[in-house]
Amino acid sequence: MPTLQQWLISQRELKQLNQEQLAEKLGKCVSYIQHIEQEQYILDVIEYLEYCRCIDADPSIGISLIEQQCIDNE
Repeated sequence: MPTLQQWLISQRELKQLNQEQLAEKLGKCVSYIQHIEQEQYILDVIEYLEYCRCIDADPSIGISLIEQQCIDNE
């Protein structure tokens, strides 16, 4: 099962967006995207929803991944 970051990367790539294009859509610098994708920055809920909106991804799928990881770590 992919991590949330792996899923976000795959969704970005599926939409054929590079990090620069996504950063522009979010109004952020490229390093913001890099830190998220390298698990160096944890998105808060609002940031996560905005990120998903910009890559046209269903946020509930990512939440399900997090939930499954928590169950697997018990």
